[in-house]
Amino acid sequence: MKTAKLITVTLEKSADVARLREVAMTLTSVLQFGPFERTRTVTAVVELGRNAIEHGQKGRATFSLTEVNDKPALGLRVTDQGRGIPKENLEPDGPPTSSAGMGLGLRGVQRIATRFDVETGHEGTQIDAAFQPSGSLPASPRLFDQATEALNELSAKDPTAALSEQNRELSEGIADRDLLMQELHHRTGNNLALIVALIRMSKSQAVQEETQQVLTELEVRVGSLAKAHELMQRGTNAGKVDLSEMLDEVARTSQRAFSGGALDASIEVSCEALQLDSKLAIDIGLIIGELITNAFKYAFVGRDKGLIRVEVTGEPEHGIALVVSDNGVGLPADAGRPERSNSLGWRMIRTLTFQHDATLTVDGADGLRVHIRFPAQA
Repeated sequence: MKTAKLITVTLEKSADVARLREVAMTLTSVLQFGPFERTRTVTAVVELGRNAIEHGQKGRATFSLTEVNDKPALGLRVTDQGRGIPKENLEPDGPPTSSAGMGLGLRGVQRIATRFDVETGHEGTQIDAAFQPSGSLPASPRLFDQATEALNELSAKDPTAALSEQNRELSEGIADRDLLMQELHHRTGNNLALIVALIRMSKSQAVQEETQQVLTELEVRVGSLAKAHELMQRGTNAGKVDLSEMLDEVARTSQRAFSGGALDASIEVSCEALQLDSKLAIDIGLIIGELITNAFKYAFVGRDKGLIRVEVTGEPEHGIALVVSDNGVGLPADAGRPERSNSLGWRMIRTLTFQHDATLTVDGADGLRVHIRFPAQA
């Protein structure tokens, strides 16, 4: 069976029933329904529309050109989001299925329709119907063009109704997209939390010290991403992240990841209230996580205590200054420059700094002090 979609009418309020009636009148005219058949068919279409609004909370009616017994027919699919139709209401001798309007009911529509199928459940109802005049036209590709032209003329007579329908379709599309994005972000957040848990479990079972060290660094990195994702979902400003809250979590994750050894190092975070674009906030979080990791690994060799400070000042419009320092051993005079190190951590720091056109300076005279200056954000 060949079917070609023509137009969809959203069903939410009584004005939509009027629009539904006009579309049905137009299409039955194209298909050359007789006066009596046309009245019956339009009444049946309106009945289905009213039922969708009254009992289905919200619905949609899609008209199409279809074929029944190799002859053209007007197809109509009505879907709603209601609680479904009780089984007894679909029985031939069941109670009335409509409380208003013509009182035609589903069984009355079924008697008029050439084809009538119902799928109903707790998620809603879908009715597929087809209406065919007794003197059906022969199948012709031109029939679709005629129906399209007639609908365009109808829209031209009432452009407000057509524009309103387009706007509602657009709003529904945006709402569907937002719902899918929420589900995607929810699953992403759960997956990140699961990855962090698996990393911690693997670290607790690792025997080799080198393996434990790699997993610890990975825990800090993934933990930073997980917190940034959580803050983006909770934030009221789309695409914005509270940097202060994120850095507090980076510090806690690092403290937890490196705890349990002989070293007792604390982390102090001082960050002004900043709402940053997610990309910049995530990159700053990753940079600070790497610098804290380096401090835990190299700053306090031969010591059992230490202090790491994280300070962020400035405003996005005027530039942001980031300083990570420690009271560790600093850099020996003959030591290589850490910012030129080929380690994964320093390569990440250099790459992320370069991406934001920031400047990086390192001072190792009294502990290690890393200063990064981010330019003003557009």
